[in-house]
Amino acid sequence: MAHQLYFPGLCPPEPAPEAFEAREALRDYPKIGGNVMARFAKQLGTAGELLFDSTMMRLGERTIPCSEHEPFDRILWLPDALVRVQIKTRHAISDGQYVFNIKKGYQRGPTGTKPYDPADFDLLALVILPENAIKFTADWRNTHRVALSEIARLRASPGASLRLALSDLGLSGICATPAAI
Repeated sequence: MAHQLYFPGLCPPEPAPEAFEAREALRDYPKIGGNVMARFAKQLGTAGELLFDSTMMRLGERTIPCSEHEPFDRILWLPDALVRVQIKTRHAISDGQYVFNIKKGYQRGPTGTKPYDPADFDLLALVILPENAIKFTADWRNTHRVALSEIARLRASPGASLRLALSDLGLSGICATPAAI
């Protein structure tokens, strides 16, 4: 196979060895071990955030990415409100459900994990990455569960749980509804 030649001095840098490691380790996602999940947790979390971004774009919504050190990941920019969104991603099912423990920080980080304060964010996006589905909620709890039986509905109507969660925040008139499209 012929490749396009690079201009002198404009050759791309060699990929870091970690790039090849990730490519090999994550090849069979989601059928990967816990040690691989832990090693590439940041990368998999970013994949969840990108699924959120893609979903919002497909729903015609605007989002703003936020600094890693904020207690929220995105701002959902609605016509008359800014909504702070925390995105949590799960990869493995347990007893027919995906369980989300809502904590900030990293278990293996220097300060570990801590509970969120109710004022830290407005909306939670529960990303079920292996299923390419998101459930939105404004319900404040330390643990959320998404049953496997919910996945087909979440995929079929990705905006339905968003509209419900925004309604729970008192923002029901803001988010576009299917009738308005």
